[in-house]
Amino acid sequence: MAVTSVDETTVEQILTACHGAYSIRTTQGYRADLRVFSNWCTTRGSPWLPAAPSDVAAFVDHEIVNHRLSTIKRRLCAIAFAHRMQNLSSPTDANEVRLTVRRAARLKVARPHQKRGLTHHVREVLVASCPETLAGRRDAALISLGYDTLCRSSELSAMRVEHVTLNADGSGIVLIPRAKSDAIGEGRIAHVSPDTTMLLRKWIDEAGVTSGPLFRALHLGRVADGPLCTSSVRRLIKRATIRAGFDPALTADLSGHSMPIGAAQDMMVAGFDALAIMQAGGWKSANVVLRYVENAATRSLHERRWAKLENVK
Repeated sequence: MAVTSVDETTVEQILTACHGAYSIRTTQGYRADLRVFSNWCTTRGSPWLPAAPSDVAAFVDHEIVNHRLSTIKRRLCAIAFAHRMQNLSSPTDANEVRLTVRRAARLKVARPHQKRGLTHHVREVLVASCPETLAGRRDAALISLGYDTLCRSSELSAMRVEHVTLNADGSGIVLIPRAKSDAIGEGRIAHVSPDTTMLLRKWIDEAGVTSGPLFRALHLGRVADGPLCTSSVRRLIKRATIRAGFDPALTADLSGHSMPIGAAQDMMVAGFDALAIMQAGGWKSANVVLRYVENAATRSLHERRWAKLENVK
């Protein structure tokens, strides 16, 4: 039976059936995008489940006026997901929809915005600016660990004390149990520098955390039981850049992705190849690495070219 009106029950039934198979963030995204599509279909009096290819194509034409192509593609993925979960053929596979997406891509050409990388230099300045307080210990350890392990904010938020091994010789090992590129949770091992090991030891000892979430919120100077949420990690990084006196433009352009981006850029400039960077960051696709290191790699390449041309003169 076709669903014409905005039926939240249908959406929730689909998402409930997928509980545990997808991350919470993924299902939240599907819910939001399906609500946008179903509302749009309601205004046209058209069923959204199943949806006709002609309606999906018209939806793409409508959305591309005010949204990026990446947003359109994400919403098409949600539409395809809803149909697949109901054992229906997806209208997004129709040639009419594919051609509409190609036209939209040619109409709205735009390079994806790449967040600024939190490089080794930025990391050193941020860590040095952290105050000698419990919050400062936590912030310094988190920023340094995020850089060393090339972890996103969500991965740092999910870390537990049990995942960390701090050795007497100053070395450290961290288990990253799950990541965006590791949905089934195979996990990966990351090695951390002696400086990061020291910062982690100071935070763990002073916070008195022996198990559970590694990084936690602080309420009136007391350590909370639950983990530091991902939005708090992002705000923590931005506060650190303000405290360190960095340009406001850098502060605005840093995000939870900035630590892996900066570390990957540093590795590329230092001469590591894409395979080594992929291994360090736990990435399955070279495209991720190439997007992260594009700016640093291009600049390094041209600097070497200019230096060689100067030597020829």
